[in-house]
Amino acid sequence: MKGFFMRKSDQHKFELFKLILFSKNGISVNPLSEKSDISLNLIYQKLKALNNDLAEIFSSNKVRLIKNNTFFTILIDESLNINFVIDTLRLHYIQQSHEYLIFHSILTNYFSSVEALSQKINLSVAQTYKSLNAINRALGYFGVKLIFTGEKSHSNFQGLEINIRLFLFYYYWAIFKGIIWPFRESLSYLKEIDVPIDNISESQKVRLNYYQTLSTWRIFYRNKLVTLDSDFLEVAQLMNTIHPIKFSVDMNISEAALIQEESYFGFLCRFYIYNSDTKAQKLDIARAFIQSDLPISKSCTFILDRIYTTYSIEPTYEDYLFSYHSLLVMLTFITYLDIDNTDLFEHNQNLTELGTDFADFPQMEAELSELAKQLFSEAPYLGELKSKGSFTYMVYLFYFIIDYSKKPQQLKIFIQYSKNHITTAEIERSLSSFFSSESIAFVDDINQSDFLISDCYEKGYPNENFFYFDNPLNQNEWASLVSYISTQLYKKVFYKQV
Repeated sequence: MKGFFMRKSDQHKFELFKLILFSKNGISVNPLSEKSDISLNLIYQKLKALNNDLAEIFSSNKVRLIKNNTFFTILIDESLNINFVIDTLRLHYIQQSHEYLIFHSILTNYFSSVEALSQKINLSVAQTYKSLNAINRALGYFGVKLIFTGEKSHSNFQGLEINIRLFLFYYYWAIFKGIIWPFRESLSYLKEIDVPIDNISESQKVRLNYYQTLSTWRIFYRNKLVTLDSDFLEVAQLMNTIHPIKFSVDMNISEAALIQEESYFGFLCRFYIYNSDTKAQKLDIARAFIQSDLPISKSCTFILDRIYTTYSIEPTYEDYLFSYHSLLVMLTFITYLDIDNTDLFEHNQNLTELGTDFADFPQMEAELSELAKQLFSEAPYLGELKSKGSFTYMVYLFYFIIDYSKKPQQLKIFIQYSKNHITTAEIERSLSSFFSSESIAFVDDINQSDFLISDCYEKGYPNENFFYFDNPLNQNEWASLVSYISTQLYKKVFYKQV
């Protein structure tokens, strides 16, 4: 969550930490100042504070800020995972903010007034109001707000339960990311209960556990149930029929309520966690919707077929189904939820961020934006994409569909080795074992090649597409060759032109 629940001073320290951590050979204060937009006068002060924080958070000097001559580096003990270190430091800084203190208190308690809240957390009423305004701005993206009415509702949340649940799913993972168990002691038994999906990563298991715990808490302890409109329920229920994602605990609610709850739970899992369904299950879901008579199925088919027609793409059947599923999930979200929380994202979602070095992404984005406007105005059962965030993501999704289904260009390689009669074949076989046949191909005509591997001067061949390979018994030359080809693939094959 970009800049949310973190004080400005802590944001600076966290940014400095990442800049130093990811600098290849260390970094000095001048580039640190330029990249972080922190004045030179403050840099040393911030670095000293950062070093103190690392010593406090990570015991036995397992994470240290080191200065060698003029360069700063971060040393992390081998027993610690780099992601764990980053997320732990980030969580520590988030937990220092007033917004986190307030929100965490409201999540676990009910307050009849702002004054009662400020007294509980030992914060001035004025500061509490200021922080509540910031919290409500973030909640507003989800159609939720915090209220203090003095009524006996026993909840400070105002909004539809589907929106509250959506926010809680987003918030708990964005803040905690599996670093700690962030729930009250009475819910600790849920930590050990199996998650409802097999064959997923450990972080995804923790995330599912968070989601199941949040659902249990809202149902058991807050007596809140989700209510989906009939169209949304029909879509979510069909998804959950092909591959049921069900609670691992008995919710002790009516069958009708359980269908609503598990259908919504399954959809949010599919939206937030990529591996909730296997690829085969995603293809089965796509087939089921294509065969159905649901309005959203017709909209999905219309948009997907038009994208392929516009860009003269003939996808394989499997690619078509997979793209259909990806589009279906997003269309379901924007049709029935349409929450725009992109202002909270840590990274910009615009294609233009990829620049123009390898492909003209600003032009692609403009072109795909026009196509999205046109298709949503013409598609059956869909309206104008009013949400800026949904529109931006849909443009990105259009590019993904094209990129996923478009056959990549091959990098054509000509090899010439003059010192013996076997090394040319050795190079071909070695590179073929490392790179896929979709990525590279070897040609016998130098005029058909994209680049040349040779141990000799080749008159007239452009230098930028030439690799000098001298000794097949030198491991450094092999490493350099693989690195060179990877760079060429990145430039010429990885980014596809629309």
